[in-house]
Amino acid sequence: MGQLAYKGFDKNLKCREFQFEVGGTYEEDEAKLCKCGFHACLRPLDVFEYYPPATSRYCLVELDDICDERKSNDTKVVAKKIKVVQELTVLEMMKAQEAYANALEQKTAGDRGAATAGYGGAATAGYGGAANSRG
Repeated sequence: MGQLAYKGFDKNLKCREFQFEVGGTYEEDEAKLCKCGFHACLRPLDVFEYYPPATSRYCLVELDDICDERKSNDTKVVAKKIKVVQELTVLEMMKAQEAYANALEQKTAGDRGAATAGYGGAATAGYGGAANSRG
């Protein structure tokens, strides 16, 4: 399984004139940050910088063959392969952000156990995670 991330699209599920569909898997020969490949963000709310909520659609995606390049001001990444797992509402994006923040909090607190960020994480960090507990 690849890296789970969050991707924004226009109202037609297009990004830079490339048409996507939920459930689709796509590949490119090259991946260069802000130039080519499939871009997504590891932190859910970073997506809003590129696609505003009023006019956009969002999806949980799975990335493979991720380039090592990173932006300094957000979690945008680029990969050669992307699978569009499922569409998310803005509310689901907010819940995913909460799970992402909780996972980071646990990880920085020294809990190196099962804190893995992602929409469907099994233990503490996924939206709908099975064993998420606080307090």
